[in-house]
Amino acid sequence: MASENGWLNPIGEAFVSIAVVRGHAIDCLIDTGFTGDLLLPFERAEEYLLPVTGEQACRLAGGAKLVAFTSLLEITWLGDRRVVRVLLSEGPDQLIGIGLLRGTRLKIDYIANTVEIEKP
Repeated sequence: MASENGWLNPIGEAFVSIAVVRGHAIDCLIDTGFTGDLLLPFERAEEYLLPVTGEQACRLAGGAKLVAFTSLLEITWLGDRRVVRVLLSEGPDQLIGIGLLRGTRLKIDYIANTVEIEKP
């Protein structure tokens, strides 16, 4: 069974590290309210030389609407190499959304401060 392991920060937010095929890993906050694959800041996209591939209309948690630029990034996830869609953001957030969590089991242990994502 393939799995990814993560951790909790001191305030209880769950993180996992995303292995980028051509670059170093990216620590991302797990956001189950985000329906996409990954959200990264523009500065991270520039670091990886990610081209803008399009635009996508988005609705934020507070209900505000915006249009975000998109890109593609090759990662290793649950033992497989795959290309994922990335939303590019003006802010500093690095998020993994349910697009990468579908078909997996997410376990957050608030006693051991651990996170496990497994593909049965």
